[in-house]
Amino acid sequence: MRASNARKKVSLDPADRRKQILRAAIDVFAERGFHKTRISDIAKRAKVAYGLIYHYFDSKEHVLASVFEENWAVFVKVLKDISVDGHKGSAEKLGAVSDLLIGALRHEPALIQVIIQEISRSDRIGLAGKVDAFEEAFKIVRAIIHEGQKKGELARDLDAQVGTYLFFGALETVCTGFMLKKFTVKNEAEAEALKKSVRRALLDGMRERP
Repeated sequence: MRASNARKKVSLDPADRRKQILRAAIDVFAERGFHKTRISDIAKRAKVAYGLIYHYFDSKEHVLASVFEENWAVFVKVLKDISVDGHKGSAEKLGAVSDLLIGALRHEPALIQVIIQEISRSDRIGLAGKVDAFEEAFKIVRAIIHEGQKKGELARDLDAQVGTYLFFGALETVCTGFMLKKFTVKNEAEAEALKKSVRRALLDGMRERP
């Protein structure tokens, strides 16, 4: 009996297959935009059968929602970890949040682009759960600002709600500038320089003056 030279296909775990599809979806959404993307485009990029997409997701909208919800949940978890770090002051915590987003520009630019273009700046932000998801992150940062004000680290005359929205709004604009290629984050040196500039611009005005 001749031994077969054909290689056996490695079957991915369902969870890994789902991640593979979502990774492909992020790349295609970033390149083509949500409206121009077809399920077949995602399947082709993921190298899976067209019908397999529907085994995991009901629709293209479900794919996009999953991209947002799962990645935003990770972001919020990291924010919570930063907020309870007893070794950091409030300004350091806010700096750690801005560093986190700048780091994401370096390592996950397509994901950041999809979240901004297809969720935060689209009418989808009004869909069930989206506003609440953003508000959860805003609530954490608002609490960090309140904590800093109580400890005298951040300006007491700063409206924490305004400060929170300005903080996230500024970071979103920085991400937009990156997507428009107004600046680059090609390596760690450029990333660190951008982190330093963002911290200076965002946080200096929030500190309590002697």
